[in-house]
Amino acid sequence: MIWIQSFLKNFSQIFNLFLLVILFPILIDCSSENESPKKEPPPPPAVTVPFPEAMYVQNGCVSCHGPVGNGRGTRTALLANSRIPNFQDKSTYIYGSTKEAIAKTIKNGIPGTYMKAYSHMRKGEIDAIADYVQKMQR
Repeated sequence: MIWIQSFLKNFSQIFNLFLLVILFPILIDCSSENESPKKEPPPPPAVTVPFPEAMYVQNGCVSCHGPVGNGRGTRTALLANSRIPNFQDKSTYIYGSTKEAIAKTIKNGIPGTYMKAYSHMRKGEIDAIADYVQKMQR
């Protein structure tokens, strides 16, 4: 009988230790009602880019022709032996500098050059890029 009392006393101490070490931290974490909720930072403000400029960038025109159309894009070094038109200089256009000629060049490309055809684009998208390119002319 004494050994039962001793066992129960030890078991009780072990059980209390279990509650204190294991369950108490769990219960404390569950009671986060008094804590203020952590706020997430607000999203960055939306940037609106005009449609023609967005089409010029999204379709990769900027990588060869540059952000201002001067023929100095990020890929210019790779195309060192190629003639990349400077949109600011009308004399560098192969098929003409009118909006219609630029749109036709975008749609059909220029055979034998790195200017590929963008025939998959919609007419409105091509016209937007042609308009944007024409505005770069001086």
